[in-house]
Amino acid sequence: MEKIKYFLLVDDSDATNFFNKTIIQKTECVEEVLVAKNGREALEYIQSGIVPEVLFLDVNMPVMNGWEFLTEFKKLESNLKKSIIVLMLGTTLNEEERTKAENIPEIKEFQEKMLSKEIVCKIVNTYFSDVRPALCS
Repeated sequence: MEKIKYFLLVDDSDATNFFNKTIIQKTECVEEVLVAKNGREALEYIQSGIVPEVLFLDVNMPVMNGWEFLTEFKKLESNLKKSIIVLMLGTTLNEEERTKAENIPEIKEFQEKMLSKEIVCKIVNTYFSDVRPALCS
């Protein structure tokens, strides 16, 4: 079975990263789940050639938050940007943040900060079904 190579979790919360990484690994859809504690670390992964197919992005983080990351992400080479599916994670986005996010085409969708197997499988089947069918059982 072919798997997705990388998912990247970008969140400063160790507990959230541990939980989400465990959920993603249980789906057996991904070879490796990477973790970045802020937007700068995420950009460093990408610029070093470790390009995730899916990037789960928190909004509020130290060093470089989600919005600042997106500003820098937009500056990346077009083909590189197009190869990464960015999903914004949050417990709550206020109306202003939601409107701001909806106007950023790089953000494909919003998800609750704490993922579930069903959400991960839905994401995989939505974005990868044509290439990697039925990865999640």
